Amino acid sequence: MSDSEILLKAAINRITARITEKLINSAQEFTEIAEELPQKLQNEWSSFKEEVIEESERLEKKTKSSKEKSYQEQLSKEDLIQIQIDNLRSKVIDINKDIEGGN
Repeated sequence: MSDSEILLKAAINRITARITEKLINSAQEFTEIAEELPQKLQNEWSSFKEEVIEESERLEKKTKSSKEKSYQEQLSKEDLIQIQIDNLRSKVIDINKDIEGGN
């Protein structure tokens, strides 16, 4: 082999080695992220559920404390809020089932 052929072959070998190393490192990083993702999602989901429950409790307390309005108006607003809370809880339950079903 001539010097230029040896030099070309050496360059190709080094490029191949570097690309292989980068691919291996990327695969390892991806594996680490994939292993951590379910726990992170579960933590975020738990946090979100707690926030929704706290917010619904805050709304319930706020509704109960507004006694200045007539009973009829207060009742209808409480019903609307309760419907919204029930809808939110239902959505949270559905999303939770989806997430737990995926694990």
